[in-house]
Amino acid sequence: MSYSIVSILALILNSIINWHNFQSIRGLTKEQRAEKPALVRYSGFLNASNCYFIADILWGILYEHHDIDGLFPVLYFDCVLYFFFMFLSMMTWIRYVVAYLNKRGLKSRLLLYAVWTMFSLGILYLLINYFHPFIFSFDEEHVYVTESGRHIAFILQIALYMLTSTYMFYIAHRSTDAEKVRYIAVGLTCLVIELFLIFQILDPKYPAYATGLMIGICVIHSFVEAGEMKKNATFTQIAESLAANYDVIYYVDAEESDYVSYECRNIYGKLDVQVSGDDFFADTRKNIPDIIHKNDIDIVLEFIDRDHVISTLKDHKSCSIDYRIMTGPRTHYVRMTIRKTVDGTHFIIGIENIDDEVKKEKQHLKALNTEKELARRDDLTGVKNKTAYNEMEKSVQEGIDSGMKGLSFALVVCDSNNLKKINDTIGHVAGDEYLRQSAMLLCDIFDHSPVFRVGGDEFAVYLHGKDYSNRVELMRQLRDQVGENLRAKEGPVLASGMAEYIRGTDSTVSGVFDRADHEMYKDKQRLKNEESAL
Repeated sequence: MSYSIVSILALILNSIINWHNFQSIRGLTKEQRAEKPALVRYSGFLNASNCYFIADILWGILYEHHDIDGLFPVLYFDCVLYFFFMFLSMMTWIRYVVAYLNKRGLKSRLLLYAVWTMFSLGILYLLINYFHPFIFSFDEEHVYVTESGRHIAFILQIALYMLTSTYMFYIAHRSTDAEKVRYIAVGLTCLVIELFLIFQILDPKYPAYATGLMIGICVIHSFVEAGEMKKNATFTQIAESLAANYDVIYYVDAEESDYVSYECRNIYGKLDVQVSGDDFFADTRKNIPDIIHKNDIDIVLEFIDRDHVISTLKDHKSCSIDYRIMTGPRTHYVRMTIRKTVDGTHFIIGIENIDDEVKKEKQHLKALNTEKELARRDDLTGVKNKTAYNEMEKSVQEGIDSGMKGLSFALVVCDSNNLKKINDTIGHVAGDEYLRQSAMLLCDIFDHSPVFRVGGDEFAVYLHGKDYSNRVELMRQLRDQVGENLRAKEGPVLASGMAEYIRGTDSTVSGVFDRADHEMYKDKQRLKNEESAL
């Protein structure tokens, strides 16, 4: 019975310190288990260890009564279970190490191949042992006898644990901070189990392997699982504080790029969904074409490049980008913001829906533009006013001063004849209508150019583009219509003059305006003479 005390204590201790692990695994769905391979495999190792402890406890109790013939079949079967669960604990431990490292390279695959091979050989040894003693046997008095195969099985396990510990120390050497401590703890656990396996070979009457498992489980709990829980709890607190502002939060390892994501689907900051992956940047690049608006794909791909993120966050606390995502036929605006943790080991990436923000901004700009437009609109005629003309003149002048290539324009200056006479004889209401008709005539003729009311009865037109190309024909149409109005004594009569910007000669817009104004006065005199002749 004294032999069983160590395994009894180990079983109790393992059940107590890892109770949370057992409970959390039990509540996971199949999909969630697939997303947390390290947690699932560690739970498998703990269960295999508990089964070994139970088999070891039974061995201690049963062997004290090995002289009872009726108990011998149970003793023999328990001895088989003893070795089976020893091999199973080795296999589940190595699988946990590989899952914890989260690496899919050749070294990890070789470890898995090796442990599966050794586990299979162990099962084969136990099967052979039933027909031909290879690992253990019992003499006629049911006294346990070790065979040569037992030493071979133990030595192979020791070799695998030594290989794994060496690999862990190598990775720890390349790691930093808390991660380095955890890798060292895993490597030390391998060494501890390896050392106590040696003790088990030297003294089969002492439960050395159970002692090694118990110490190893305590080391992992103290330095690995507790550290992981603290890290996850810290991030969960951060995530919950940010969740009220973000719809999705990613916690990405800056070195390995593996990640955990949380989705928030309410306004209270509660995290509903948790997803994990091996490479955030690779997974994001793969998913971008399916969810990002086609016109934003390139800028998002450039932004989410790992090297770009690292270089940007060297000089800035955060970086962000606004883009559109597609949900069926609908488009939503979202913003991705990336920050680095204080210790520099992780990126915190938040994605928020900014549809309402964009909509409000557009409404604000629309209202602002409408307000600006009204401030630059002539209340009487509806065309642009003197303020708008001054802004246009300033803009064009900057083009002249900078030597803008391809700058071509002309100015048309017009004056409404007889406005004073109409105001004095018919009234200001008729005069206002006369001005409106004058503005409408200019807008109809120069329908691709802005028309400005720059004085009481004076208008200006800035010809560019198509109207500039057709300027001669448009001026002819204007004067033909004015001539018809004059002869019919119905409709506005406008004196007009046009001047073109001449590169190398004209240095100011006002100079072009003065030439057009001069031409307008000539036309004004012509119209007076024609009116007198009627």
